[in-house]
Amino acid sequence: MEILIKKIISGGQTGADRGGLDAAKELGIPTGGHCPKNFKTETGHDRALADYGLVETDSENYEERTILNVTNSDGTVIFCNVDENGLIIGEGTMFTFYTAESMFRPVIVNPDEKNFLAWLNENGIHVLNVAGNRESLSPGMHENARHFLVKALSKTMKSRGKKLYEVFLFAKEIEKIKNDNYSGSAALLLSLINALISFLDNSQNLSAEDVAREIEINLSGPVKKHSQLVVLKNFFDELESKLKKYSNVVSFRKKMTDYLAAYRDKWNKVNDRIAAVAMRSLDFKNKTILLHSNSSTIVKLFEKLAEKNIKVKVVQCESRPVLEGRRQAKKIAALGFPVTLIADSSVMNYADEIDFALLGTDGIFNNFFLNKIGSYFIALGMKEMKKPLYVLTDSRKIDSSQGIARLPFVKIIPPEIHHPQGELWGEKIDNIKVENLYFERVPLKYVKKVITEK
Repeated sequence: MEILIKKIISGGQTGADRGGLDAAKELGIPTGGHCPKNFKTETGHDRALADYGLVETDSENYEERTILNVTNSDGTVIFCNVDENGLIIGEGTMFTFYTAESMFRPVIVNPDEKNFLAWLNENGIHVLNVAGNRESLSPGMHENARHFLVKALSKTMKSRGKKLYEVFLFAKEIEKIKNDNYSGSAALLLSLINALISFLDNSQNLSAEDVAREIEINLSGPVKKHSQLVVLKNFFDELESKLKKYSNVVSFRKKMTDYLAAYRDKWNKVNDRIAAVAMRSLDFKNKTILLHSNSSTIVKLFEKLAEKNIKVKVVQCESRPVLEGRRQAKKIAALGFPVTLIADSSVMNYADEIDFALLGTDGIFNNFFLNKIGSYFIALGMKEMKKPLYVLTDSRKIDSSQGIARLPFVKIIPPEIHHPQGELWGEKIDNIKVENLYFERVPLKYVKKVITEK
């Protein structure tokens, strides 16, 4: 049985809806559908749904998107709990079922694998709508729906059978990179390049066109999520041009692998070179240094300081809301340096101890640098202390484009840089809006010196 599912859509709700979208992602099937205005779900406004290709309706009414998804698909599969009489539990799920029935659209509820595959085949389902109970009503529904669909649909893809496993592994690795809120941009890029090289090496069962397509599909999430990171943005642009250049070339894999390996090798030791310049430029001996967030560049510097047995003390901000500063604190402490971990807002209490501050960055523009929330406060604090702030970065992060650099210095945070509000406060209270922003602009006038590998 060769069933061609061209697309999986859903309403984006937690539970079965999201399980369907994630199953499609794992199988390399395009996703879409309609969801309520502002990407409304039971846990709040989930902008990640845009990464799945979902389109907002004109209102936050769930029924509107249900009707559109039933109408715009060839059939609907529903995963839900039922009562002792076999009746669907959940008003929204019941509405989905009756909407499909009233429109004479194919619908199936809680099928086993054999019946599901037969239903797909008999009804010629190419665009599948996945619906059912939300996670709060039926805990575990997301994983149950995802697992069922991956297992069942993978068996229908005979022509892609050998391809699925490597695509699955690649998609999983890229998803980890997309959701990494702890590593610096250079570390994220290195992980991404290694994942791409591995995929190219292990995807011999895919055509060059298939490989290029899988790369484009899977990288769309990290591109949007990390669009504010200059080093990643520049790499994405370069990678896209290489894919277009080599996709029709017989030696596609070799050309792409050689390009990626050369890029990786070129920048492999950049943090060593930055550390060397920093150690020539600054006096670290017996100093107390203020650090923030988690930067591979900063950690490499401390590795070199440890090799030279240069004694340094560290005051490390824990870096809210995801506390990645604690990770950096552990790394530096493991090198033998004494570290004092502090709350971000208590910097001024250490004014008498701190000699200077060192920050990494995610991008440098004409009049500001971009870094983790809390960096602006540190910059103002160092000015108040009359002590220097230094920024360590590799030259890839210096943006030479004039468009964004000419913007006035204001708080402009693109939507994709908003992160889940639950990281700040999981409780929902009327009239309280929670904004969780990771990055902010810091004027370069507060920086004593920008240190690069050059």
